[in-house]
Amino acid sequence: MCKRFFIYVLTTATFLTFSSVHAEDDVLQRALRDELARSMQQLQLEDLEQPYFVSYLVREVKSKGSSATFGSLLGSGEGHSRSLTVEVRVGDYDLDNTNFRSFSFGGTGVVRMYGGSMQLPLEDDYDELRRKIWLATDGAYKKALEDIARKRATLQNKTRTEEIPDFSREEPATEVEEMVPAVLDLDELDQRVRQLSDLFREMPDIYTSRVRLNGANTSVYYLNSEGSSFSRTSSSLTFTAVAATQAPDGMPLEDFVAVYSRSPEDLPSDDELAAQINAMGERLKQLRQAPLVERYTGPVIFSGQAATELFNQGFVPHLLSTRRTLSDNPQYERYYPQKKENPFLDKIGVRVLPEFLSVRAEPLMDAYKKQPLLGGYAVDDEGVPARPVRLIRKGVLETLLTTRTPVRGIDQSTGSRRGPGVAPSNVLVEAEKGSSEKDIRKEFFKLIKRQKKQYGYIVTHIANPSYKASDSQVIFFSPGSSDDEDKLANAIFVYKVYLDGREELVRNAEFAGIGLYTFKDIVKVSKTHAVNTVPFRSEGNSSPFYRGRGSEVPVSIVTPRMVLFEDITLKPPSGEIPKVPVSMHPYFDK
Repeated sequence: MCKRFFIYVLTTATFLTFSSVHAEDDVLQRALRDELARSMQQLQLEDLEQPYFVSYLVREVKSKGSSATFGSLLGSGEGHSRSLTVEVRVGDYDLDNTNFRSFSFGGTGVVRMYGGSMQLPLEDDYDELRRKIWLATDGAYKKALEDIARKRATLQNKTRTEEIPDFSREEPATEVEEMVPAVLDLDELDQRVRQLSDLFREMPDIYTSRVRLNGANTSVYYLNSEGSSFSRTSSSLTFTAVAATQAPDGMPLEDFVAVYSRSPEDLPSDDELAAQINAMGERLKQLRQAPLVERYTGPVIFSGQAATELFNQGFVPHLLSTRRTLSDNPQYERYYPQKKENPFLDKIGVRVLPEFLSVRAEPLMDAYKKQPLLGGYAVDDEGVPARPVRLIRKGVLETLLTTRTPVRGIDQSTGSRRGPGVAPSNVLVEAEKGSSEKDIRKEFFKLIKRQKKQYGYIVTHIANPSYKASDSQVIFFSPGSSDDEDKLANAIFVYKVYLDGREELVRNAEFAGIGLYTFKDIVKVSKTHAVNTVPFRSEGNSSPFYRGRGSEVPVSIVTPRMVLFEDITLKPPSGEIPKVPVSMHPYFDK
């Protein structure tokens, strides 16, 4: 159960007496408040500027997790971490040290921070906590002074075509959000993943498999110099099973099962999870024998999980406000490019979906038609209260999700800061006039005949980059391009549907040409809906060195269960294909 308390609006002046209101708070929160008050009074280097804003966010995570393959444990353990993120702003709300990319690492000072964060002691030693917070604040302040000096120097040689403030003014607020911690038993987790991964001993067609079960209890504490504060406790559990094999021609095939919950009691039973794993194994077995997809452009239906993943990967990222930041070094900007500016910034007031579709963000919802939504929260990571936001009404874009970093045309936060950047919560794509699934198939066949084709395609499952059968190493400093940021992952299950109703499974289908404006041409959607919780990576855009290291947050996507397009291109893979293993899997070679 999640208990939410009232939000109290505070003025900046009342912050000075805030400690008396929370006299019974724990040692950590007292250390944060005391050091923040001291920093705002004393933090000034020689004749340079004092900070106009300071915030602290502490994230404490107690986790347990297990992973296994083929009945044997791969890893098992528990962790306890406590990290501090410090934000120091010098200048004013219109122009400060942020929204600027400079070639520097952790800042200036005794403590080196990465991405503005550092580890805190796990023990509630007031003096040691104060020392660490003091050093972190000192380093963040000195880096802020360096950055604003470089930023002002850079601006002297540039003409600003747009005057966008660096930070929005928001009403101070405080909130307490509590959830009963999940009880996690590591021995039980070990036993479950062993037994569930042992199911692959009955699947000779699967080459690689892994089962994971991870749980965490997270406590977050935040306060800033404007008077905002919040504390939040939450629990999460994630079950994943991934499997991979190869077709006879060597092309790789993968599939996954992923389940999110708030507590062990909300997870499906072992029998239910086993049924899902067995079904995945059977699907991959069928895929190995399926013919390769042919290049095709024409009518396509996205159904179930594929409909939610289509919106998750291809549309929802464009509902987030992204702002290109100023840089003082064009050389590393070329090698470490920023994310592109969101093209939807120029489309507010313009139709971007069919008139029968609307989209809203609902961070305060816990369920949609009795199906759980796990992306919600009461206050974001900048202390801004969450609220429902109508993003698209009858196809017309009304606004984007934002943080306290303004973008062109949007000055205020929607309470959507999650981790280092903006991220969605619960996103609902709803149809005003949905059709029956029978009518959608009827329209599907009509379009096939109109285009003088013999068949169309129905996509039921799309890959998600977070679920891979093999672990990959992250290269933090590799040059990259932002050209493929919006590329849709490959389809896993695609059926060729003939005019007489016959369905034939095909494999290794990739999408081509699906862009942002493809969604404007949706023909029909069903009145039934699908719900899918997915991991969403929240990333900042200020440092070139931490790209890809953002934190994953759960996001629940609700879409129509069936979505019909008139023209979608599917194609087989290109490039080199790995050869199949020379000999059989040794366990089955008996």
